[in-house]
Amino acid sequence: MSPALPASARLRLRRFEAGDAPALCALHQDARVRALLPDEQPLHEPLWAARFIEALQGFYARHPGLGIWHCSTTEPARFAGWFSLMPLGENAQALGAAGDEPELGSRLLPSHWGSRLSLEGGELLLAHAFEQLAAPRVWGLCDPLHRSARFCLETLGFALRQRTVYEGRPADAFALERAQWQLARRMPWRERMRRATLSNREGVQG
Repeated sequence: MSPALPASARLRLRRFEAGDAPALCALHQDARVRALLPDEQPLHEPLWAARFIEALQGFYARHPGLGIWHCSTTEPARFAGWFSLMPLGENAQALGAAGDEPELGSRLLPSHWGSRLSLEGGELLLAHAFEQLAAPRVWGLCDPLHRSARFCLETLGFALRQRTVYEGRPADAFALERAQWQLARRMPWRERMRRATLSNREGVQG
């Protein structure tokens, strides 16, 4: 049986279903969402969105506890985007990692940017990865220009490892070990965000 998906007072995660294709398509039709994505799947096209969800059904069965999940807010109950824990697969070799090590990801509607929903969902999935799946390490990859993604990852405790190529495009690879996660989660959010802000400034200056 697949481990139960985490939830909080503000968000719910579940598997994508066929009826979610229009919402998934609409998410990717926003050019701001597509601007710095690490892949080029045309999920803004209805047929591609439907096929993507169909393919996910088999993935859920083969990889219990992993996947790309529909995220909705609770008050009001509305689609907000997705959160994911996916195995690195063929991208692992360049990072010196195992192919089954999970990568944390999220794509949210712009109306939720800056709302800390990405931090809340990320924190839930890290607990899921380390406590339920017993992952020794979790990865996060983003476009080098995606400062908000970097801020989110560093607030969650990730540290920059290297510049790499992901899905044929440049990407910054961040990693979080179990021990570092245990330390980070005990730190107040304000302090975690302050450190991430300083790191972003240093990165821009560098």
